[in-house]
Amino acid sequence: MAETYVGKPCPKCKHVRAATEVAPDWQCPKCGVAYAKFVAAQQGASTTMGGTTPAARTGYVARPAAGGGSTGLAMFVHLSILIGFVIPFFGLIVPIVVWITKKDSDQLATANAKEAINFQITSVLWGILIIGLVLLGFKIFAFFFIAAALGVALAIAFIVLPIIAAVKANGGDEYRYPITAHIFS
Repeated sequence: MAETYVGKPCPKCKHVRAATEVAPDWQCPKCGVAYAKFVAAQQGASTTMGGTTPAARTGYVARPAAGGGSTGLAMFVHLSILIGFVIPFFGLIVPIVVWITKKDSDQLATANAKEAINFQITSVLWGILIIGLVLLGFKIFAFFFIAAALGVALAIAFIVLPIIAAVKANGGDEYRYPITAHIFS
């Protein structure tokens, strides 16, 4: 690391790092922020990922500087969608409960909960579209193939995208699902 933070305050939470701290040199032991990432985001500098700013990367929204929050809870809201395959409605109940209970105290978990709800509502709407295409397929046979292709794509997206979102949320970021209506924002 080019700059050491021993004896200096964290740029986010102002915690003064001691030499005996066990957290990695690049990370604040109190709030867990990556020093260089936080400073770069504050200055609007470009990152090392292809020379693009975080906002320019698809599906990425940087966590607000004033926020903070539980990355584990934010990750769990997205993984609850997958648990919903085993326990019906679990994937919808968990984000709603997190949104209601943490709306004033955990900005990261609340934002991810809203996004998980948006994704599930949009998935239901896509499912209704697919059912409509199947019904039209009784009259026009080509709609069966279109409905089948969309159904496979929706099934894959419903499994893969929550995993990607959980990984991003665990890193402290708010993930935006692609092709999702952002009803709650």
